[in-house]
Amino acid sequence: MKIVIAGGGRVGSVLAARLVAEQHTVTVIERDATVCNRIFEEVGAVTVCGDATNPRVLEAAGIASADVAAGVLARDSENLAFAMLVRSTSGARIMVRMLDTSYREAYRLAGVKELVAEAEVVVAKMTTAIDFPQVAGTLPLGDGDTLLFELALPLRARVAGQTVAQVRGTAGFPRECVFIGMVDPQGRATLPEGSTVLKAGHTVILVSRRSQLAVAVDFLSAEPPVGERTGSLLAATLRKVDFLAPLNDEELETVARGAQHLHHPGGTELFRQGDPGETFYVVLSGEVNLKDSNGQVVATVKPGGFFGELALLTGEPRTATAVATSACELAAVGREDFRSVVMANPAVALEMSRILGERLSRAVGGKPQKKRGLFGR
Repeated sequence: MKIVIAGGGRVGSVLAARLVAEQHTVTVIERDATVCNRIFEEVGAVTVCGDATNPRVLEAAGIASADVAAGVLARDSENLAFAMLVRSTSGARIMVRMLDTSYREAYRLAGVKELVAEAEVVVAKMTTAIDFPQVAGTLPLGDGDTLLFELALPLRARVAGQTVAQVRGTAGFPRECVFIGMVDPQGRATLPEGSTVLKAGHTVILVSRRSQLAVAVDFLSAEPPVGERTGSLLAATLRKVDFLAPLNDEELETVARGAQHLHHPGGTELFRQGDPGETFYVVLSGEVNLKDSNGQVVATVKPGGFFGELALLTGEPRTATAVATSACELAAVGREDFRSVVMANPAVALEMSRILGERLSRAVGGKPQKKRGLFGR
């Protein structure tokens, strides 16, 4: 898009830099020739040296063909004049930084619908940070009664391991609070669905009424009392897995909370023989067939069973192809989540390696095997 920015101060120059980086065509109008030169050289935006409230300067900046006009001048009176001139000469969307809220009605009468009230944003962020130090960031929406906010889930959060739909359906969770994003520790963001699982240590992004913020934060941050087990169904299922026997209850619960719940229709191919193994699966409902290179079924995994663990532990490629034979629900435990728990306790890692060695030995009828450690090391 073609964007004209009135004002090359701190906000204007940062805004121009971001828009140029996103491949927009940007022109900045600024009175100070030195600032114009700096923005041109450092940011790469076109600059017009002059008064943004002068019709001739706006014409020189190409306002007639602009898609967006953004006013970030030092005074509201100047931003208001800029907005009115743009409205009279261009069909561009008009956005303005409002410094003094007493100008709100004047902006409305001038046809400016997109206002950023700088003071309100700063005050909302600071007051929320004071009241809720665990909230990473906030942004007021609309009239300020609604907030967008980020919250990092504690490592022992009660909600970890639950789906978005389960949390929203739990008594006590505010109805006017909606999940809109999920960010993992590496900064990768996803848009959550009802089946998306909340994971400890991940950051959730939500929109909530300001009056419901305290309830939402307390609900999502709640941890079980020290020593109390969450008793999740998945943890109880994982307890039956032979190589997980060395894990204590808390470690097992941590693995369970980090698992991802997956739903697949019948016929879905989960992985192929030879694929890299980064995940092992527990079947919660439905059935999964494991097939050899000839497409013959070598095993059927039913609810409570598991598969894919050898590739996860040894780092070798998948030894079979896994196909869902019916609609199924799976819990997927990732390599990194699992490794962080196991490697934190060397004694547990050694015991699991011993169990793995015994299993591999039995699998080949007692023939000598090359010794392997956990995760292929």
